[in-house]
Amino acid sequence: MTNSNNADTTIPLASPASPGEVIAEAEVVNTGFDEDLIKKYPRSNRKVVVDVKPYGLIDDDGESKAQTLHISPHGLEFQGTQDYAQGTLLKIHIALPDYWNRKQRLVDYRRVDTPGKFKVLAKVVRTADLGKRGKKKLVVAQVVNMDEVDEQVLKSYLQDG
Repeated sequence: MTNSNNADTTIPLASPASPGEVIAEAEVVNTGFDEDLIKKYPRSNRKVVVDVKPYGLIDDDGESKAQTLHISPHGLEFQGTQDYAQGTLLKIHIALPDYWNRKQRLVDYRRVDTPGKFKVLAKVVRTADLGKRGKKKLVVAQVVNMDEVDEQVLKSYLQDG
């Protein structure tokens, strides 16, 4: 059977209060990443110093220091001075206290030097300005690639407190 009248019978689910809300919802849908995986991870609110640098062949920006607000094996939220576009790949060096001592328990090899950092490849999910002047940026990044052993080291660091 066909509908004899041509009137539009669709009902809007909800009307947005402002255009900004629609954009925010669209960004969440576009990224497909749940930030709660970072923020609600047990003991994720550890402050860790990280070196952040855009991933690529060109080395013009250099590394910038940042500090995490939340860190988990799924991603991290950090405060820094650089602004990154959504989708930018970042090479992040994470400096955990007693990193090598924790890793030695999980591996069968020894090293002459004692590394204090491990590398993670992450994709920027969103960037927001902090403060009145907007000099500091809040960046949420999803982990794209992390060594399995380093992931275990990070989990043990978060569990041990």
